[in-house]
Amino acid sequence: MAFLLASCASVSVDNVRQTSTPPPTSAPKEILILPFGLNEDGLRVDRKGTDFETFRDELQSRFNSQLIKKLSTHVAPARMISPEEPLPRGNYWLITGRFARINQGSRLLRSTLGLGAGGTKMETIVVVQDLSKPAPDRFLAFETTGGSNITQGIGGIVTLPLSGPMALTSLFNAVEGIRSGVSFDTIRTAHEIAATLSEYLHAKEALGNRPHIKPKRLGEIPINLPF
Repeated sequence: MAFLLASCASVSVDNVRQTSTPPPTSAPKEILILPFGLNEDGLRVDRKGTDFETFRDELQSRFNSQLIKKLSTHVAPARMISPEEPLPRGNYWLITGRFARINQGSRLLRSTLGLGAGGTKMETIVVVQDLSKPAPDRFLAFETTGGSNITQGIGGIVTLPLSGPMALTSLFNAVEGIRSGVSFDTIRTAHEIAATLSEYLHAKEALGNRPHIKPKRLGEIPINLPF
């Protein structure tokens, strides 16, 4: 019952793998980020033409700013670079990736029916390369997946006489359903990318004074009650 009443709007990390030997053992001087690609075949949004282009550009801009913020706070200073910019050599990391799937879902269905109806979905594929070698060396790869999927809708509020205060959770989740969406998914996705790198450096005892954050592994269910 607690599971049904809980809000599960989250993004998880999956298939984390180290792909080179030896991988870096210290924090980078700076993290460079190339703009993530966008697989338009995996896009499910209710926009076309210039509206679609605006949606795409705003989504990528929002994601870029969040990723820079999260990485700079929890891993190392970070900035975006253009594909034409020459890569430096030295103690730098390069992040590349792409959005494999974006489903906009429906705010109305999330906030009324809930429990999967109208859920969003955002999936990315991320690669991290070490630039300290003669050629960029991919040392870490992983995926993120998740969204606003199994939030209980406003229908649970009418159960207040039966379920007592627990029905207030449905009111909280109804509001969450209204405000959640791909905008919030970009924030959660950027956080999980930064958390994966934070955990990597924590394992190497190389985080320094930055706070360690742990990524949410796929299959873990967060129970977020409003009280």
